[in-house]
Amino acid sequence: MSKIVTRQPNTDEIPALHHIWTNTFGAIGLESFFRHIFDPEMCLIALVKKTPVAMGYLIPNGNIVSLNGSAKCSMIYSVATLPGYRGKGLGTAIVNDLISLSREIGYPAVVLCPSNDELFDYYSQRSELHDWFYVNEQVVNVVPESLNTSQLVNVPADKYNTLRESLLSGINHIEHDQRILEYQELLCTELGGGLFQIDDSCAIIERQTAKTVWIKELLTPDFDIIDVTTDANTVDLLASIAEKFPAKEYIIRFPSQSVMWRRFGMLAIPEYLPDGLTETGFAPWYGMAFD
Repeated sequence: MSKIVTRQPNTDEIPALHHIWTNTFGAIGLESFFRHIFDPEMCLIALVKKTPVAMGYLIPNGNIVSLNGSAKCSMIYSVATLPGYRGKGLGTAIVNDLISLSREIGYPAVVLCPSNDELFDYYSQRSELHDWFYVNEQVVNVVPESLNTSQLVNVPADKYNTLRESLLSGINHIEHDQRILEYQELLCTELGGGLFQIDDSCAIIERQTAKTVWIKELLTPDFDIIDVTTDANTVDLLASIAEKFPAKEYIIRFPSQSVMWRRFGMLAIPEYLPDGLTETGFAPWYGMAFD
């Protein structure tokens, strides 16, 4: 098979990108992304018979932070191929070319959150990306009662960002650009949710269905949580969330030292980045992935 060539899209090809997006992800997030995030110079497409059939985006994301330093970081986002053209290596070519593009524009660290677990092994065999970010994801069907319900306050992206960074001090993580948090806020609001402060903790909340609420990031001053339904601090937080967002099921992501982790994100990292980016102490925290 001949080498797959990718390139940046022309303005008149943007409707084709919308088509690939809706065929892969549905309409959710389309308007918000193309209005607030999309930059054709940060996008690569692959074409068949002069028609775009695969795409991927690069989002300048902020910094990846370790105890010993930081480096500019970008996120590979919304890699997608139209049905009928999958399994031909188009997405892999786009991912590898986006890694090269990221470094050309001054973002040497590149992250990707695969859409399913099988893709971790797939990309690790075909690119520089390797497992690096882990997450504890707990499903809660019954929220414990609490007599001391904390106050849930909707906050703007800048305030959330300040609190987030104070809570993540000392843990290897992605320090998000405020624009990224504003985009996450738009997505959550579109689905019924937002960015919230709960006393000295914070959470990104999104209602997926009538019965399910995702707490996509729950950060507290304690990173040694084993079970959010028995930890004294998180019981109060969950009670306050359940009061405002009643549901039958809560899917909660949080960092911890003591729980079983699952793979969540990948990292392509050159050797010259600061020491400590691969020595964790805490498992590194990806944060929001816009999934």
